[in-house]
Amino acid sequence: MRPRISEHTFYQYLKCPSWVAHDAKAGHLEDALRRRLQEDGLLPEVERKLLANRKVVEIVEEDMDDAAVRTIEEMAKGSQTIYRAVLIHDRFVARPDILERVEGKSKFGGYYYVACDIKRSRHLKDEYKLQGCFYAEVLGLIQGLKPVQGYVMRTNGEIESYLLEEAATRYHLTLDAIERILDGAEEPHFLTSDCKQSPWFHECKKDAIACDDLSRLNRVWRSEVKEFNAAGFNTVTELAALHPDLVASKVTGVSRDRLEFLHMQARAIADKRHFVLRPVDLPPGDNALIVDIESDPLRDAHYLFGVLEVNGKEEKYHAFLAKDPKDEQKAWEQFVAFVRGYIGTPIYHYGWSEQDTFRSLGEKYGTDREVLTMLEEQSVDILVRLRESVVFPLSFYSLKDIAQYIGFRWRHDDASGLNSVLWFEEWLKSGNKTSLQDVIDYNEDDVRATWALRNWALTQNG
Repeated sequence: MRPRISEHTFYQYLKCPSWVAHDAKAGHLEDALRRRLQEDGLLPEVERKLLANRKVVEIVEEDMDDAAVRTIEEMAKGSQTIYRAVLIHDRFVARPDILERVEGKSKFGGYYYVACDIKRSRHLKDEYKLQGCFYAEVLGLIQGLKPVQGYVMRTNGEIESYLLEEAATRYHLTLDAIERILDGAEEPHFLTSDCKQSPWFHECKKDAIACDDLSRLNRVWRSEVKEFNAAGFNTVTELAALHPDLVASKVTGVSRDRLEFLHMQARAIADKRHFVLRPVDLPPGDNALIVDIESDPLRDAHYLFGVLEVNGKEEKYHAFLAKDPKDEQKAWEQFVAFVRGYIGTPIYHYGWSEQDTFRSLGEKYGTDREVLTMLEEQSVDILVRLRESVVFPLSFYSLKDIAQYIGFRWRHDDASGLNSVLWFEEWLKSGNKTSLQDVIDYNEDDVRATWALRNWALTQNG
């Protein structure tokens, strides 16, 4: 029996086509919280608060088929808002967060239903649109009228609409590709950071290494790989073997600067060593703050502001912790009060998310503009500084990837931002102090890894 297709299948395909193939062959039961995290969802209790002012009927049946029967019953009754609906038609299983009744004509009478998902992202992502097209197709089969618009509700309750027609072509192409995979066809694979979302990531990575695929190059574009393939370069080793001038004479669709960078990336991977292009631009001195923030997207909250305080050779870790999401403001204000005492001190972090959180929480809680300016002006994104100067023999430049490359090790083998959220949820659910300590240990390891990268970078400057 062929597997069913759901809105999650589209998410899987967009992230990694091999995910769909592996699941079809071996099967994989995903944790509900993990799926919500991956697909920008919220916890049911948070979603219910967003719907508190609506006349809502919630589908509570655990069995999928029972839930589908109940959903149809509520649609036939004309219920205004149906939460956690399940729609099944043949092999299609659609589970939009909300079905909303609107005026029109369907098999149910003088109304029909449109689908809406609740998402925390502020951006209308491609997977949202394809999932919206899928909901509309299944609704059309069930109610006899296919909606023309899709909807997304934000965490502030605002609703954004979009025309399904804009994504229709890509939806049908994606559905066709999914059908081919479920029929046993091999879809060309391309290793990206999105593959990390898949439980089969290590299989994907192993396959890419085995065939020395060009998608191993860090942040290489599909269009660039096509240009290399057309010029006769199909592996990292082949690209690395020639002088960049000879590569440039064969590849016409890639700029010279970009080609030289990708060639250097290929050499790094092939030779298993990094290249320092220029000194890493870092502030002088041995005093610093290293910051890492743990966030719970399921609740749209930030629960830990971790700081490694460095004064010369002395290092001290500080955890400004919200043991309950409602204490976010208190933890944030404690963090701000601490940082306020370090005017002029570099504030290191890894990636853009800390700066984004500084801005969003500053607006949310009316933080002193002077402190927010300080956080902005004194911040040093170590990832940006490393990218500008060092080419690593790595497909991915995450903190884990680069820090492990230089020899840093986390205390937990399964340390990750996703598991930090799951540990925090376990703490909230059961009061398990070990889970809370796991969160703190993971955060401390993250800031120490960031500081280790900074110190390693100084050694590369000679």
